[in-house]
Amino acid sequence: MGRGGAGALQVVSITIQHTQECLCSAHIQALAGVAGVNLALGHCHDYGVDGQFDPVVIRGRRRITSGFPLQFQAKATTRWSMDEGHVVYDLEAKTFDDMVTRTDDECTLLLVLLCLPKEQGDWHATASHSTVLKNCCYWHVLRGEPCGGDTTKRIRIPEGQVLTPQSLLELMEAEKLRRMQSWR
Repeated sequence: MGRGGAGALQVVSITIQHTQECLCSAHIQALAGVAGVNLALGHCHDYGVDGQFDPVVIRGRRRITSGFPLQFQAKATTRWSMDEGHVVYDLEAKTFDDMVTRTDDECTLLLVLLCLPKEQGDWHATASHSTVLKNCCYWHVLRGEPCGGDTTKRIRIPEGQVLTPQSLLELMEAEKLRRMQSWR
């Protein structure tokens, strides 16, 4: 079939926001895979949780999830900055409020923030020897009082809170210990 003729397929790109979400998911999938944890991304309906990390244990001769999940809300943005050793990001107030109103009896809800380069062409690169996703994800557990009617809440994430396979395993172990202590 000729170009642009009747019945030609018109290709339309997904939105920039959806591209950013895809890249964030790719980062999280890579981290979970290297850490050796089971990952559940997305839910049928979005109620403030984008996914869950589940540690895998061996019971008998079977590998099963441990029952100590760590949930997360994922964000991807080019609208971030560094200031005095902190990643600065303006989070939607409703998301902030949803996260800080969790009780201590509930599963921890981790914020995972992918800080993309400003230029879209710098987000991803592929060569015969590598695939590079830029920049990195930071993690943060939000605490505080709900901010109510504001449109955004400025958060500051310590620069050292890079989400790596090792930091993910440490966060999951901390969540397990926290939950076990609350039962005593």
